Amino acid sequence: MDFSRKLFSSLAGNQTVDSGRAVQDAKAFSDESLVSLKQNISNPNISTSAMKENMLRLIYGEMMGQDVQFGAIYALKLAQSGQTVAEKRAELIVPYLDKIKESLYDPEPSVMSAALGFFAAVAQDHAKEVQDLVTVLVKILQQVVDGKLPKGYSYHGTAAPWIQIRCLQIMARLGHRDFRYMHEFSSVQFSSVQKNASKTMTPVIMGAFHKARQGVDAAFAIILELCHSKDPSRNPLLIIPKFATSSNQNLKYLGISMLCQVQADAWSDSWWSEELLSAVVQALESRDTSIQRRALDLLYRMLTIDNSENIIERLVYAFYQEQELVEKQGSGSEICTSSRREYIPSRKEKILGQILDAAERFGKSEEWYLDLIFGLLQSGGSGVTMQTCEKIKRVVEQGARSPAFNTTHLRVLAVGKTMQVLAHRDYNLNAKINGNPHYALAYFALWVLGEYGDNAEDWSLSTIFETLARCLLINQDPLIQEYTLTALTKAALKSVPNGIPKSISTIVRNQMLRQPPSFPQPLLFHDQSYSLFTSSVDIHQRAQEFLMIAELAS
Repeated sequence: MDFSRKLFSSLAGNQTVDSGRAVQDAKAFSDESLVSLKQNISNPNISTSAMKENMLRLIYGEMMGQDVQFGAIYALKLAQSGQTVAEKRAELIVPYLDKIKESLYDPEPSVMSAALGFFAAVAQDHAKEVQDLVTVLVKILQQVVDGKLPKGYSYHGTAAPWIQIRCLQIMARLGHRDFRYMHEFSSVQFSSVQKNASKTMTPVIMGAFHKARQGVDAAFAIILELCHSKDPSRNPLLIIPKFATSSNQNLKYLGISMLCQVQADAWSDSWWSEELLSAVVQALESRDTSIQRRALDLLYRMLTIDNSENIIERLVYAFYQEQELVEKQGSGSEICTSSRREYIPSRKEKILGQILDAAERFGKSEEWYLDLIFGLLQSGGSGVTMQTCEKIKRVVEQGARSPAFNTTHLRVLAVGKTMQVLAHRDYNLNAKINGNPHYALAYFALWVLGEYGDNAEDWSLSTIFETLARCLLINQDPLIQEYTLTALTKAALKSVPNGIPKSISTIVRNQMLRQPPSFPQPLLFHDQSYSLFTSSVDIHQRAQEFLMIAELAS
């Protein structure tokens, strides 16, 4: 594929950058390229070749640790826009496999390499039709290991690593069809249908293994491919410490990523060595944000009832670190999430989602959970959205998955915690982030009092009414007043047998209904005056509803 001059210089220019500048490179890529890249791929008239180049840019952005999920749908669309028969109807190619196999014997290594990519895909669904390729693959692998290919195919002293990996992958898939020889290759995921092919395969695989041990970078990828195993009694993590503890940032990232790919049902505490655990902890302190983020994902996968408290604390710390980074970089750092039409959660929101999920599943007590939640609501910044509040509401309404939680007790404690927080804040629920109002705490706190205020053990319902009345008087924001009136109405419905203090009705009548809503002139639907008018009407309607219920209850 042809690269544009700008993309080539961008890729080539970063080959000499040391690992310590990974964060700066990621920020530069985000600032300079992310906006234009999003505009380019969303252009309906973009050509296929230009789209392919933009996909390469997306891959590069992912390598730099950026959140480029907004391009996933375009990548999928590009993958499904095949033009050839093989791309549109792959099953029609099967009768012509014998002819295509001749490409593996082509004297030009690039043709042979391209054919390997094709047969790697064929072997997934049609392994039976291509099982006779084992002998050819062994010969190709032997030639590569012996250095018979031109020097241009070597990478940092490793002979054609991508060709080696392709050969190993195809042989692994073909070998799975016959379990008679799996015991002969327990350390590698290979076997052959034919016994002589199996015997031929062994020395060349071991030769590739020993050759790869002498190299760096891409050679480790070959070792990884060689050491795949399906034997549940063997520790799949034995090879990983060499990656995860490497001083090379790329290898360290690869090691942490390998740990993330281990299946959840394959975890065994006996496999974790001190060296490996130390490597994960060190990765959390890495200067490279890509490694930090991958290590956090690994921690989340390692969650158990025993380590949940420590891991959640670490996730919370990372959440606030991410928040500080966003504040320093400004709103441009969350460009990917700015479109309502195509919303992609930011990294901060992803960590917050992990925190909430972990706390619900493994929370040690209701008090601990509420302390965590109210701390996030008060200090979480823009990452705590109304969707976050809805998730927390569901836990209070429906109960948590943690065996330590009792739903009724959680609701009672939630009311008490809300009263404490409001008193500590002098009933002021106004909050602003970057000059914009933030309603997460107000929304959740007032919802708790309105929904479960009658469940409080240490506060009477009249005290709840007084608290809501104070919130109504102190907070002049129209939306907070609407939340407060809704909470008052819910509480009033639950106090019908006992009545509502007359002072509360007086406050609502005097403060909320003293000025009838006036229709602004001129009314422009795109003007702010329209939203103010709508809010004023809504407040008056909610106030009238509360007063009607209060009258019925008295």
